[in-house]
Amino acid sequence: MARRRNSEPVRVSRLFSKLLPAGFSQKSAEIQQLQAFFASQESDPVFQMVTVVNVTDSYLTVALPNAALSSYLRLHSDGIRQQISEYFGLELALKISTRPESFSPNEAGKIKKEFSADISLSSCEQMKNAADYVQDDALKNALKSLSNTLSKDKK
Repeated sequence: MARRRNSEPVRVSRLFSKLLPAGFSQKSAEIQQLQAFFASQESDPVFQMVTVVNVTDSYLTVALPNAALSSYLRLHSDGIRQQISEYFGLELALKISTRPESFSPNEAGKIKKEFSADISLSSCEQMKNAADYVQDDALKNALKSLSNTLSKDKK
C-alpha cells in the first residue's frame, strides 16, 4: 500500500535545516542586512552595485562586476568601514573582489542608464569645447571621443 504524500508545501529551509551549519540563518540575515545597507546608499551608484559575498567575525567580503569599480570601492573603504561600524556596530575589514558573474546583464543595462542619465547634451557640448583648451593631444582626443560617445547615447 502506497503512502499518501502531504499536500501542503514545505519550505526548502525547513527541509534542509538539519543539514545547514550552526548559525546559518543568523549569517544569512547579516548578509541580507549588509546587502540592504549597500542598496540604500543613494548618494553613490557604485555602492548599489555591491554584492555582499560573506561576513565573518573580522571580514566583510564584497564583489563588484569589474576592476575599475572595485578600485573605486577600495578608495572609499575607510568611509564604508566607518559607516558599517556606526550603523551595525561591527568592526570589519573589507575584502573587495571582482566577479563579473555577480552582476546580471539586465542590471548592468539599468545601471548604465542611471549613470548616463545625469549627462545632458549641453554637458557633452561643453566637454567638447573645453577639450580644445587642453594642451595634451592624447587627453584632448580622449575628451572629445568621450563627449561624442555620451552625446550618441542621449540621442
